Amino acid sequence: MMNIRLLVFLTSILIYGCAAQPEVRIAHDVQIESPNYLIPEDQLLDVGVIVFNPGLPEGELTTEELEELVNSGTFNNIRKSESIYFSVLLRDALQNSGFWGSVWITPYESNASDLHVTASIIKSDGNEIILSVGARDATGRTWLGQEYDLGTSVMAYSNFAESGLDPYQDIFNEIANDLSQRFITLRSEQISEIRNTAQLRFATELSPEVFDEYVIANGSNYELLRLPANNDPQFQRTQQIRNRTHTFLETLNQHYDLFASDASDSYLEWREFSREEAIEIDRLTRSANFRTGMGAAAVVASVLYGMNSDGRYRDRVVRDSIMYVGMDLIRTARVRREEKELHTQVLSELSDSFDSEMEPMVIESNETEYRLTGTAEQQFSEWQDLLYQIYREENFSVDEIYTYISNPDEAIEDVDQESSN
Repeated sequence: MMNIRLLVFLTSILIYGCAAQPEVRIAHDVQIESPNYLIPEDQLLDVGVIVFNPGLPEGELTTEELEELVNSGTFNNIRKSESIYFSVLLRDALQNSGFWGSVWITPYESNASDLHVTASIIKSDGNEIILSVGARDATGRTWLGQEYDLGTSVMAYSNFAESGLDPYQDIFNEIANDLSQRFITLRSEQISEIRNTAQLRFATELSPEVFDEYVIANGSNYELLRLPANNDPQFQRTQQIRNRTHTFLETLNQHYDLFASDASDSYLEWREFSREEAIEIDRLTRSANFRTGMGAAAVVASVLYGMNSDGRYRDRVVRDSIMYVGMDLIRTARVRREEKELHTQVLSELSDSFDSEMEPMVIESNETEYRLTGTAEQQFSEWQDLLYQIYREENFSVDEIYTYISNPDEAIEDVDQESSN
């Protein structure tokens, strides 16, 4: 009787351990909140969404580190692509909310924006996404500092063509809603303080000898002491250049939009496959660990049974049967681990298809052409250097700065010049 109970016990646990099913989730149940009143233009804050941190170790990685990342479902090329793609999704969610002025993706923080949003990718495997998100305004006031977690639904992928909503859309809507809720708690004078502080911090970057006494830094916070006169020519010139930076950011965002558009279909397919793989890998891992543990337990049980039996034929059969079950569980555990390695290898090969190159940015001013090349960070840095040169040299006309990617006929002119025509 004891031997039968032991075999039934092992079989029951094996069936139970392999029967776990993934959680069923509802797709797209977080809607973007919009203001129920018209926000005055002078109360709108411009937002800079810093390109997401891919959450990868810095510097050159060793083979062991790369293998560890791959085994955890993290692929360098995929993460770098996701950092841009997710930035576009968050920017669009903020724009669609109607709470903000202009919203741009920027390579790093700049005083061209009133509010900066940062995010790091902690996990993204198609099945689950975890982001660490922060937000600070120009005064240093913290708006957000928390993690966001979303588990996707299979329906989110199957309905993508019809709804046009990204499977991760809910998490970006939630972030946008939290920022909107923070915004509506501000008084109008606080909003003005944020805008003025950002403008004067930008002016201080260009001309610290003139404007460094208008705003003082206190740790990570900034205190606005006073404002320049409305007709101050130097301040007006800094704001003209700040407006041109907005134009530059609009052009730069064409790069990000183009990348997101080109990567959308391939990335969605990869992510849907990755979701299936993540669920399968999790199931295989649990199953493999379970089988290994149960296999070892069965082997031990067979030995103990043999030691406590009287050597009769029936007892030897039971002992050998338990031993066989144990060895088979260990063998199948090894096979399942090999299947898992095959799945992760497939994902690693898929990640190689994701890469992007920045087109040169062309700046024209006073019949002089400047070509900004390299990554988005490098081009933005070159632009900042060019701004300083333009500000210092009076012969440069700030009103005649044109920015475009490749075709001069598609040059983007700033709003002021368009309105003057």
